[in-house]
Amino acid sequence: MSSSPSLPPSDLLQPPPPPPLPPMRHRPSHSPVQMQSAPEDCLSTTPKIQHQSLVYEPVYYFFYGTLTQPETLKRILDLKEEPLLRRAQIVGYSLAKWGDYPTLLDGPPDNVVSGHAYMVQSSDDEWKLAYYETLAYKPAPCLIAFTGSDAWPAQVLGRTFMYAGDAATLREKRFDRDKIGLAA
Repeated sequence: MSSSPSLPPSDLLQPPPPPPLPPMRHRPSHSPVQMQSAPEDCLSTTPKIQHQSLVYEPVYYFFYGTLTQPETLKRILDLKEEPLLRRAQIVGYSLAKWGDYPTLLDGPPDNVVSGHAYMVQSSDDEWKLAYYETLAYKPAPCLIAFTGSDAWPAQVLGRTFMYAGDAATLREKRFDRDKIGLAA
């Protein structure tokens, strides 16, 4: 008869105890002075965090110069079809010449600048427009009012490109090519 080793009862086969937890590092508590200046509900409310949408939302851009020409906009954005430009205006701006080009500046509150608006469909297209406009211009928010028979909606919040340099110099018709790296 062969003898087999006897097995201990199953209750004796317990796993070893877990290792001890690491020592707790305590954060310093808020001082009474800090707590006195905090709002009463600071410990019981959740902060409101605004999340930015990860999906691109098309936006209208107002154009007043070379980008009002459909063939130019089509070339810049590498569009397959001619872009749909809508007649539009913005109020509170004025135009000045920057060399051969019109540029947008802040103007009198009732001054109207006429041009065209285009619905930009992607962040890539916004980047292409900014690249075309160069660092001499900066994107800026504006209220676009549509004119003509396709004037619905009547107004939308949109963007435009404004002169990024010294507006006073432009108004005085002083054009310093050295300052912007255009010297011959």
